[in-house]
Amino acid sequence: MKQKSKNIILIAIIGLIIIAGITVISVWGFNKELRYSESKKIEIYVEQQVDVELVKSIADEVLGMHNMVQTIEIYRDMVTIRAIDITEEQRNTIINKLKENYEFEQTAEETDIVIVPVTRIRDMYKQYIMPFVISAILVVAYTLVIYYKKGILKVLRNVILIPIIAELLLLSWMAIVRFPIGRITPVFIILVYIASVWYAMNRIEK
Repeated sequence: MKQKSKNIILIAIIGLIIIAGITVISVWGFNKELRYSESKKIEIYVEQQVDVELVKSIADEVLGMHNMVQTIEIYRDMVTIRAIDITEEQRNTIINKLKENYEFEQTAEETDIVIVPVTRIRDMYKQYIMPFVISAILVVAYTLVIYYKKGILKVLRNVILIPIIAELLLLSWMAIVRFPIGRITPVFIILVYIASVWYAMNRIEK
């Protein structure tokens, strides 16, 4: 009876976390890394090789720490600075500070502030979807072959339902705590999937 009560409490907690995650996603969406969020950028042709660390220090001073600095030409003589928001005053300050270190013709007035649209989730991870689906199908097929004597429905219920719940928990947690969705997210998804399949197989064996 105690074990049954614990299971009910665990299921209730899992359900509440998932519902809370779905609510947060519906209202605010995921918190994406800057490179995938709607943002603004400026591109500056410095006409000579750029010291990225120097430019980054200027960007941090003017825009705060949450920004990206990249060179976008083969000769590293053009730099792009990207942040959630860049005002005209901030753009002017950045250009002026750069001119203290480099001699170039581009002026603040000639530097457009470009709006970068948000990247959709499916576009962020479309290259991972097919390999992940194929791997999941192979895992299910392998498990059915190995544990067919345990009952097909029991095997399917564990090896499909448990990973789905685990992934929903992961995504709900990321949404609730506003963990940035980005380049390392597939690593978390794969690790959680492996752990959940291992747990499901142990349940089937018992």
